[in-house]
Amino acid sequence: MPPPDPRLKAFREIVKARLPVTPAPGLPSLRLHLANEKSGLGRLLAELDNGFSPYWAHVWAGGLALAHHIETEPDCVRGRTVIDYGTGSGLVAIAAAKAGAGAVIACDIDPLALEAASMNAALNGVAITPRLIERGWDGSALSENLKAIAFGFSAQPPDLLAPEGRDVAKATERGESITANALTRRDAAPPSLPLSGHLSRQRERIVGASGNAQCSSHAANPEPAVVLAGDVLYDAGTAERTLATLDAFAETGADILIGDPFRAHLPQRHLALVARYEVADFASGGKAATAGVFRLRRVSTACS
Repeated sequence: MPPPDPRLKAFREIVKARLPVTPAPGLPSLRLHLANEKSGLGRLLAELDNGFSPYWAHVWAGGLALAHHIETEPDCVRGRTVIDYGTGSGLVAIAAAKAGAGAVIACDIDPLALEAASMNAALNGVAITPRLIERGWDGSALSENLKAIAFGFSAQPPDLLAPEGRDVAKATERGESITANALTRRDAAPPSLPLSGHLSRQRERIVGASGNAQCSSHAANPEPAVVLAGDVLYDAGTAERTLATLDAFAETGADILIGDPFRAHLPQRHLALVARYEVADFASGGKAATAGVFRLRRVSTACS
């Protein structure tokens, strides 16, 4: 087993020292390491120097809406495989785990977000499976990576990690130090991730051998996976790529739930509103905002 990455150990110490354990706004049963005005995020960003903003240090309106929805309607995740797309602090993944999800895979492009999410999961006494995804792919390639992560994580997880994840593992095995660049490589070409026989069998169990998605009301055990995406449609380009990725997930029969405070680039024509929640919107300085939980609408997977 490779030794722990010293940078991640230092990161954990920084989080514990600067980001106090705080109840999630409006969700007192969920506790997270969250930044406040004394945390010095500017210094933290300079110290980490990994190319990402520390968005995992806050909770966002879309994620809060999803967490509220899971707390209100726990059957939407209970016993099912849940993929938290863009996990950040891990709030949504943790809510799903506490509600009885069968397995929770927390995906993000930032290794430090995954570390923060894992720390927060431990605070709440639940287990999540963190998985790193490659930055900068188009929707099709990214969705294949995520589907491999989601449906094949129990088989050979090291082979499904993004290139930087493999580089870190190899370097630690050789006893080499880990640089910020090794954790955030952007120059590697996306690996080819064709669905293996194992993944194809997983897909058949979720979608059905005919390739037609089964609605949860008609499907045999196990139920389709649930993909949760909180506040990931924050600009036009990201919204377009994310929609393509989630649409590809929907092809597997997965149930796609999106949390969003009705931001400008929300593709409402592709979504069906499930519920509304009043939440604190960090992007608006913590002011109260209405956020929706939406189901991705696909004609080919619609239940009658």
